[in-house]
Amino acid sequence: MKGSSDMILKATKALLASVALIGLSVGAAHAYLPEGKTFRERAGSAASLAMADAASDPAAQALKTLLAAQPKTGSFLEKRDRAALTEFYAERDYQPVWMVGGVYTPQAHKVMERIAAAAEDGLDPAAYRLPASAIGANVPAGAEIAASVDLVLSQAVLLYARQAYAGRLDPSSISKLITLKPLLPDPIEVLTTVSSAPDGAVAIASYNPQHEGYLRLKKALAAALATETVADHPRVPEGKSMKVGLSDPRVPLLRARLDVPAPSQAPEVYDEALAQAVKTFQAGKGLQADGIAGNATVAYINGTGKTNTAEIVANMERWRWMPRDLGAFHIIANVPEYSVRVVENGKVIHTTRSVVGKVTNQTPIFSDEMESIVVNPSWNVPASITMKEMLPAVRRDPGYMTRKGYQVLANVDGKYRPIDPQMVDWSNVNPRQIMIRQPPGDDNALGNVKFLFPNEHSVYLHDTPSKSFFKRDVRALSHGCVRVQDPLEFADVLLAHQGGWSQQRLRKMVGGKEKWINLPNRIPIHLTYFTAFVDDDGRLETRPDIYGFNARVEKALGL
Repeated sequence: MKGSSDMILKATKALLASVALIGLSVGAAHAYLPEGKTFRERAGSAASLAMADAASDPAAQALKTLLAAQPKTGSFLEKRDRAALTEFYAERDYQPVWMVGGVYTPQAHKVMERIAAAAEDGLDPAAYRLPASAIGANVPAGAEIAASVDLVLSQAVLLYARQAYAGRLDPSSISKLITLKPLLPDPIEVLTTVSSAPDGAVAIASYNPQHEGYLRLKKALAAALATETVADHPRVPEGKSMKVGLSDPRVPLLRARLDVPAPSQAPEVYDEALAQAVKTFQAGKGLQADGIAGNATVAYINGTGKTNTAEIVANMERWRWMPRDLGAFHIIANVPEYSVRVVENGKVIHTTRSVVGKVTNQTPIFSDEMESIVVNPSWNVPASITMKEMLPAVRRDPGYMTRKGYQVLANVDGKYRPIDPQMVDWSNVNPRQIMIRQPPGDDNALGNVKFLFPNEHSVYLHDTPSKSFFKRDVRALSHGCVRVQDPLEFADVLLAHQGGWSQQRLRKMVGGKEKWINLPNRIPIHLTYFTAFVDDDGRLETRPDIYGFNARVEKALGL
């Protein structure tokens, strides 16, 4: 018996050494684990569960030995999975679930086939170590092999489900301004659901996002993979705007990108035919359709016609970070697209242009709930703007605050009280002891209305007196908040969801003192960063990666 035990122990060590190569580590643990407390309670009892008596089945005994010999070190997620495996198998008396009697179950084959096709989901099949499908095909596998196979497949199931559901990357590793907090599926629930479902392939695939945006990208990925060997078109360099009648050496490249035949004479002259093709392209991308090929239009053109697999996969990864329930009625503000949409029951019911944060003042990416709308808002100047812009301006011009209509408040005994700007020693002021406020009015930086969803970044949506910005194609121009082009129309759409509001009632509030509208039905709002998406006509659309987030995701995923 001792010799047999030694053999099992050696086999256990060999298996565990190979299991370490499966690739369970996915980087930093996700910040938010809703089931964490319950799971820690489970994990605390895992050791005692592992000592329970196994059934007399040799495969069950071998499986119990393997589980008891699992390493104690590793990442949080690895320890979490190991504790879940111990509890899952202990609850079924260590009976194998994928290989019964030394032969794969039909469920096991379905699950392995689905995991092997992970590339269809924008995941990496090489990350999931699967046992050989031929094991037990001719002769039933022995107990030790059956136990090893069962454990390896369960580990692959857990890793696939977690990455399909919550992504392969920690969002904050891409940028501290991405504070989306993906949820993690309960590992015991994953094993129970996938192993007992009528169709294990369907069950495990369901851990991928079911959002329409993700499903459309999945179809686009299949099409891109089928044509990814096609060579990229030459890039059109940046330069002066190309207009009708002007000659430019880039014109032939532009013709090739837009499939416009070159004339027999003066092929470098920007003619009406090319301008019309540019107009059509601009209209399809939501750009100003003026037929002029400026650098913004050129950037969009350079993003088309290329192999999009990496960009599609990176955007599919970001869909995994999103809340599973976006809300039946919700707002999507997509930063690279410079747009804000209101969605009701899966249909877009309102769209408006937006201005987002500059590259030096990036708009954060997160989800929250809109709680209130403020009409005639005051603007409390953020400390960062006070430091970088206000103080230098007032030091150059002592009358700056008064001339611009700003109020200065000083912190007196913990309360901010108005003071005369002329009484402040601006050359030696402590910016932490003052607050600069712009009262409501036509010149207020927030315009007539702002939309609040309190968050750690102190950003919101608002109106702006700088209406000309919305005519630009590149609209990364703000200090981080999102400006909406038609704020009153936007507010009308949102308030119609609250009941009891009309356009007349809202517009009567414009002008005068600050007025608050608290929303009884809070509205989910999602500030997103999708550079690739599929429109309603099935066309893959791409947008410039203005903050470089997409490039970082591609690099982190090894694409």
